[in-house]
Amino acid sequence: MHDGLERMYGEKQENVYYYITTLNENYHMPAMPEGAEEGIRKGIYKLETIEGSKGKVQLLGSGSILSHVREAAEILAKDYGVGSDVYSVTSFTELARDGQDCERWNMLHPLETPRVPYIAQVMNDAPAVASTDYMKLFAEQVRTYVPADDVPRTGY
Repeated sequence: MHDGLERMYGEKQENVYYYITTLNENYHMPAMPEGAEEGIRKGIYKLETIEGSKGKVQLLGSGSILSHVREAAEILAKDYGVGSDVYSVTSFTELARDGQDCERWNMLHPLETPRVPYIAQVMNDAPAVASTDYMKLFAEQVRTYVPADDVPRTGY
């Protein structure tokens, strides 16, 4: 909210549109990790890392389901020894736009150093699972840009 107010009403008074999504669930919001501001604005940030002894998975959550994603990370570590990087997705749409912008720029500038979508800069190549309260197609918009070796298909 701070970024939106600053951009709309600060010195530059940019012509931008911000929206706030509210849901009908009460849940505890985790503390904002240090250095997460850029990721919040760009659509994704790493919330926490849960260590495990048998590999690692990347878990993406948005909205009220994020608390369930964090619980799943704990279960994976405790019961199965699988570690997790837990990401909070603040905007699948913004991540998709960024990915599309990078693809277009790379296509139009084949001799330049390719641009890398923000989500690919933040994540690694471990398997990834995205969870959201919205329809499954919502998270699908970023599948192409996730650098995971094995990104499961939806509908399981």
